[in-house]
Amino acid sequence: MKGNVLGDIRAEQDQNMLDSAFWESADYKSLLESYDRPIIVGRRGTGKSALAYRLSKHWSAKPKTLVLAISPEEEQVIGLRDIFEQFGDKYLHIKAGTKMAWRYAIYMEIIVEIGNHYKFKNNLDLSQIREHFTSWGSRRQSISTKIRRKLKSVVEVSESPQSRIADLSDKLELDLIEEVLFETLEKSAVQFVVFADRLDEGYSPDNLGVGIIDGFVQAAIDIKSRMEERVIAFAFIRDNIYRAISKLDPDFTRNIEGQTLRLHWDEYSLFNLVCYRLKSAFNCEQENSVRVWNQYATKELKGREGFKVALKLTLYRPRDILVLLNEAFLRANSNDRKEIVLEDIEYTAKTISINRLNDLHKEYEYIFPSIEEFTKAFYGCESELSVENAKPRIEMVLSQDRLERNKQQDVFLFNDFRQVLQRLYSVGFFGIHNEQSASFVFCHDGKDPDREFVNDTRVLVHPCYWLALATSRSRMSLDEAEEIHDEYEIEVTSESINLRNKRIEGLIQELSDIKEGIEGAYEFEAWCVNAIKIIFAGTLCNVEAHPNKNSLQQRDVVATNLGDSKFWKRVFNDYRSRQIIFEIKNYRDIGSAEYRQLNSYLANDYGSFAFIVTRAVNNNLEKGKELNWARELYSDHKKVVIKLSSKFIEKHLKKLRSPQKHDALDKELNSLLDTYVRRYFPNKCK
Repeated sequence: MKGNVLGDIRAEQDQNMLDSAFWESADYKSLLESYDRPIIVGRRGTGKSALAYRLSKHWSAKPKTLVLAISPEEEQVIGLRDIFEQFGDKYLHIKAGTKMAWRYAIYMEIIVEIGNHYKFKNNLDLSQIREHFTSWGSRRQSISTKIRRKLKSVVEVSESPQSRIADLSDKLELDLIEEVLFETLEKSAVQFVVFADRLDEGYSPDNLGVGIIDGFVQAAIDIKSRMEERVIAFAFIRDNIYRAISKLDPDFTRNIEGQTLRLHWDEYSLFNLVCYRLKSAFNCEQENSVRVWNQYATKELKGREGFKVALKLTLYRPRDILVLLNEAFLRANSNDRKEIVLEDIEYTAKTISINRLNDLHKEYEYIFPSIEEFTKAFYGCESELSVENAKPRIEMVLSQDRLERNKQQDVFLFNDFRQVLQRLYSVGFFGIHNEQSASFVFCHDGKDPDREFVNDTRVLVHPCYWLALATSRSRMSLDEAEEIHDEYEIEVTSESINLRNKRIEGLIQELSDIKEGIEGAYEFEAWCVNAIKIIFAGTLCNVEAHPNKNSLQQRDVVATNLGDSKFWKRVFNDYRSRQIIFEIKNYRDIGSAEYRQLNSYLANDYGSFAFIVTRAVNNNLEKGKELNWARELYSDHKKVVIKLSSKFIEKHLKKLRSPQKHDALDKELNSLLDTYVRRYFPNKCK
C-alpha cells in the first residue's frame, strides 16, 4: 500500500485523485454558476488549490473560453518586494501602486496568450502596443520576473513615491492596453478566466506583504467590471491574509467584502469526500457512501457516527481528515489489515493535534501575537469549563510582564479576560455552548464574535487540540462532544476589524480628555502607567505607580529595566539604573523643584538616570530654568534627567499600528540621550 492511499494533501501532487474522485461541494457548484464572488477565502487545508485546479479544468473544456493560471513561487513573490518598495511605506500607496502593476501584468499575460493563439491572434491589433508585447517576455518566464523588469524600466528612482504612483498608469499605458484587449476579446467572442493560487507563497505579514496581495485582489475585482466579464479573475487567499487586508484597507467593506466566498466544510461534505476517495483508492463498486465507509472502517468507527469520532480531531478541513486517515490506513497495513480501527486513529492523533495547534499559532501570530501564551495556559485543564473557571488561567497570562516584546504589547492591550475569550473563540480555539441546540458552536473563519461571555457560559476547547494540551475530558454526553458546528453567519462590523488599533486609539483619546493640572493629575498618572507598559513592553517590567512619600499630590511611576534593547542596555551600563523612575507632571513648565525632587530619588538601584513626563508639546528643554537645572544636575551630581512629553508617548503608541517600526522608540531614545550628552552637557564627558 502506498503511503497516501487517499491522496496527497498537496493539490499539485494529487491530480490523479482530483480527476477520479473529486467531491463537488456546494462552494464548487456556486462558483460554476456565478462570477459574483471571485475572491475565495479559506484557512490552510480547506482545499483552495484543489478547487482552483478543478475549476480551471472545467473552464478549459468550455468552448470560446481560455484559462490562464497564475501560481507564483516563494522566491518570485519575495523578489517583488524590492521593486514594490518604490511605492513607499504607506499602505494605501502600496496598494494603489501594486494594483496597477498587477492589472497591467494580467492584461499582458492575456495579450501574449492571444498573440500566440493560432486563431485569435488575427484579431489582435499590435500596431499601438507592439513595444509592450515584445518587451513583456515569453510564456516560460514567471509573471513576477516580468513585472520586476517592466517596473524597473518605467519607475524613476529620483521621484517621490507619490509621483511614481501618479505617473504609473500613463507610463504603463494602461488605458490603451485595456482598450486594445477589450476590442480583441470582443472580436474573438472569447472569454478569459484567470486563476491565481498560492498567493501566500513568500508572504510577509507587514504593510508591503499585505499590500501586494491586496493589490492583486483589487485588480481582480476591477478587471471583471472594466472588461465587462470578458475577463474573470479568481483569487484564492488564506484567511489570515484576508483578515490582515480587512484591518489595513479602509476600502475593504466597500470593495472586497461583498466579492468574497468563504469555503465551508461540514460533516456531510467531508464524509462524501472521503468515501469518494476510498472508492477510487480500493476500486470499490459500492455506491452508497455509508457502505463504502463500513467496508474499510470497523468496530467503533463504523457508520456516520464512527466517522464523526475521527472528524472531531480535525478543524473540519479536508487536509486534516486526509492526513489522519492516510496514517491510519498505513498503520493498519503494517498490521496486515485492510480495515482501520480506533487504535489506528489514536496512534497518530496526538502528533496531528500538536501540528494543528502549531498551525493555529502560525496562522494568527500577526494579528494575535500572544495567542500561544493564552492557549498554553489551558494545558492540562478540563476540555469543557465555565467562563468563571477559564478566568484565572487567562488572568495568569495577563499579569505577566516579561514576555517577548510583541507578545507583551498584545497582552497589555487587552482590557480584561473576556476580550481574550472573544479572541480565542474568533479563531476556533474555544466553542460556546448553545442551549437551544445543546451543542457547542465553533467559529473557524477568524471573525470576531458578537457574543457576550458571562460567568456561567460553558466553553469547550476544540477537540482537535485536546491531545496537544493533555486536557481531560469533561462530563458531557458523546453527542455534545461530537456535534460541533462552524459559524459563518457572524456580522462583522468596522469596529471588530481593527480591534488592536481600536484599543490604541482609545488610549490616545483618553489623553485628550484629561485636563492639565491638579484636577487631572491622577487620571494622567494612570494613563502614563498604561502607556509606559505598552510602549516599553519587553524592555521594562513590573511597571507600577508609586506615591511620592513627600507629597500626596506628587506621583511617580517605577519600572524594572531588563536591559533587552540597545537603549536600555546603555542606560544600565552607563548609569547603573536597574529601577527606572518616570516622574509624572500633569503640566508643561518644570523647574528647580522637579529636578531637586528627582535628584533625591536617584541612588542605589535607581542609578543616575530618570525621566520626567510632562504635558509639553515636545521633548526639547526650554532655555533658562529647564536647561540650566538639567545641566546643573549633570555637572554637580553626574545624573541625567530626560524630559518626555505626553505627545512623544502618544506618537509611539500610534506607531505600534505599524509592526515594521517596532524599534523606532529605541532608536529615538538613543538619539535623545545623545542630544543631552553632546548638546545640553557640552564638554562634560563621563
